[in-house]
Amino acid sequence: MTATEEQYRRFSRLEAHGVSATYEMLTSHIADDPELLCLIDRLPVPKRQPNLILGAARHNGAPVSDYEAFRRWLTINWSAVQATALARFTQTNEAGRVSALLPILAHFDGPLSLIEVGASAGLCLYPDRYSYQYDRRPQLDPDDGPSPVVVRCATTGGAPIPAALPVITSRAGIDLNPLDVTDADDMAWLEILVCRSSTSAASDSRQLRP
Repeated sequence: MTATEEQYRRFSRLEAHGVSATYEMLTSHIADDPELLCLIDRLPVPKRQPNLILGAARHNGAPVSDYEAFRRWLTINWSAVQATALARFTQTNEAGRVSALLPILAHFDGPLSLIEVGASAGLCLYPDRYSYQYDRRPQLDPDDGPSPVVVRCATTGGAPIPAALPVITSRAGIDLNPLDVTDADDMAWLEILVCRSSTSAASDSRQLRP
């Protein structure tokens, strides 16, 4: 088993399973496809990761619901996918992650100043701007009312649930490849990486344990 084959098989089994049926299916088939593995192995090792290759393919218009259609498309359009993969990086900031951070942030006496290393587009720098639903508890909203983004989180083991959102007075992000929220292509790329397939988007739910 080559390293790339193992990487895709592991991604299908451990990362995509239960999160994106489409990505689970695609990466499982790629792991069994020597021709596609050979294409991917032409890239530098850091550029072979499944999230990046599938994101680059979808960014260029690849069909993802049927593997044979995906395979034909990728073989024909590999040069475009390769160019995108070489130019882009995975940006996995997802607003849902803040549900696991919020109990820690709310524990401190405020106001708070946030600095995030690896901030990408800064989606996790705004924990005070989202609404939250922990288990079946009442929804936790910002002071100015419910947010259009509701982050849902299931908890186990008596995890500490905040009673209110923290007060944040300043926030800053540090990233080697920051994305511009005013750039349509940057935002399209970020959305591609957060929503792992057009038919099976990544859930915003989180499992929170103490």
